[in-house]
Amino acid sequence: MPSSLAPYAFRQIFWGILAVILLAPLPLGSNRPLPAALLLAATGILLIAWSAHQAFASTGPEGPDKTRFKSLALPLVLYGLTLIWILVQSAPLPAPDAGMFNSWASPLWGEASAALGVPLSAHISIVPSATYAGTMQLMAYAGIFWLALLLTRDPARAAQARLAIIAAGSVYSLYGLFAFFGGEDWLLGNIGARPDASLTSSFINRNSFATFAGLALLATVSLFLERIRHLLGLERPLRRKAALVIEHMIFQSGWLTGALLAIMLALLLTISRGGILASFFALGALVLLQLPRRTRAPGQPIGFAILIIVGIAVIAGGGNFIDRLERQGLSLETDLRTTLFTTTTSAIQTAPLTGTGLGTYELAIEPYRANDPNIFALWEKAHNTYLENAMELGLIATLTLNLSILLLARIAFRGIGARKRHKSFPALGVAATLLVGLHALVDFSLQIPAVAVLYAFMMGLAVAQSAPARQRAPSPIQA
Repeated sequence: MPSSLAPYAFRQIFWGILAVILLAPLPLGSNRPLPAALLLAATGILLIAWSAHQAFASTGPEGPDKTRFKSLALPLVLYGLTLIWILVQSAPLPAPDAGMFNSWASPLWGEASAALGVPLSAHISIVPSATYAGTMQLMAYAGIFWLALLLTRDPARAAQARLAIIAAGSVYSLYGLFAFFGGEDWLLGNIGARPDASLTSSFINRNSFATFAGLALLATVSLFLERIRHLLGLERPLRRKAALVIEHMIFQSGWLTGALLAIMLALLLTISRGGILASFFALGALVLLQLPRRTRAPGQPIGFAILIIVGIAVIAGGGNFIDRLERQGLSLETDLRTTLFTTTTSAIQTAPLTGTGLGTYELAIEPYRANDPNIFALWEKAHNTYLENAMELGLIATLTLNLSILLLARIAFRGIGARKRHKSFPALGVAATLLVGLHALVDFSLQIPAVAVLYAFMMGLAVAQSAPARQRAPSPIQA
């Protein structure tokens, strides 16, 4: 590739991945076969384009430096092993006389073969096609992470990516507010059973949008903290600092303050207790991680500034959330969730090592619902991603999958202390992991493609900006 075309190609790939991230929430959070397939295809095309760019470009980054690759080796290997295991789940097993492999197969295949009177290939997964589709989704998320890691190694590119996340969060929040208050839900129409008193934006499920809005909120606050950091370091009285911060919010960063208010208002109007509480917990962690120790004294102005925005958002749209808390309390456990958790835990014990196959929960849980009084309602999700993974993948594969993500968060956490500048990016990755990790205890937002790709992109960005400046590879080709 001629050197004159290399920057153009790099720029197009970068904007291509941003387009994928920004458009993923539009078709129902990409939680339907067609948009999910388009998401997978777009990721594959971008990966091929990057490979071609690297093969023909005469200059530019050749990939992560050796130090970075060593730190990524273990989480990548663990994630890869999980993918291999899921492929094994979906693949036909050897002939029945292969004793060990025969013991891995789901007994449903033998029963189905006997009932139909025809020999059927045995699988670990009870629905191999669903498991294979799940593998493709996980590979797409890994591709998004890898592209983000390679494309945002330059701080300027990382800053552009964060602005794009803020813009997406603002646009989908404003659309959600328009649909909520105006009653014109163009994207969803009458699809899905959505409570009238909750905001869902382009997502069917309010909890899924709450996680998406929470991630966008973290990106917004991350930039805001970066912009006022110099104000917090001034040797001024506390009252003067607070005045300077408020002045900056209104005059220098008015658009950012508006975005922050819109996203927070939309988040509160979801009335998703798990999503809101997880978002605020992650928000507190972000403030503690991103600000230097000397600016984290009690009563610091940033707390006052965020409190003002939270107060405005609560006054404007928090009434529904407060009413729900008064009715149901802070406990995220409901009778249905308790039943889901206990039934899923019992189902895990049936195949604790092999699982039932990724993407099979809806069918696999049915035999365990004999005492469920609401037997005609489908249980599509376990409302606990860890339990659902344990049932579908088995305990060992679930451990390797979650450990790979935890290790990436550890890299970002260590990057906060290693970096002298741009600490906001690794801090954002750690806070995002806290958000999705906590919400996964009571819901399934990470199983929605639009949320998963946004989180994968943010983690790629965070890891890319986690190494000290002296260890980072040269900046990518400048556009």
